[in-house]
Amino acid sequence: MTNHQLCEIYHSLAFRGTRLPAEFVSAYCNQLLSSKFMRWYQVLVSHVKQAVIFSIKSQIHIWDYLCVLPLYKDVEIIYSCDKHFKHDTFQSLGPKIENPLDNWITL
Repeated sequence: MTNHQLCEIYHSLAFRGTRLPAEFVSAYCNQLLSSKFMRWYQVLVSHVKQAVIFSIKSQIHIWDYLCVLPLYKDVEIIYSCDKHFKHDTFQSLGPKIENPLDNWITL
């Protein structure tokens, strides 16, 4: 997971849709930060440059790309319910894109 991805999770859970209590979401995110099973990836300048290229091509904001560009080479499956991940720029990265909720939404 990237730090950016964790920020996206926090924002989505605390400020979008059903809106879980911010204290609960903060505690959850802090548990992820301190969990030994997590592997953390850094967002590098090269990832930002590639995200800009993909964003220009797709008209999808760069934030979605910054969630996956640092780690896509190390995973077989990317899980997301974000409709943007159905775009060719994400599909071209290699890993299978799966939606465990089976309901695509635009985040």
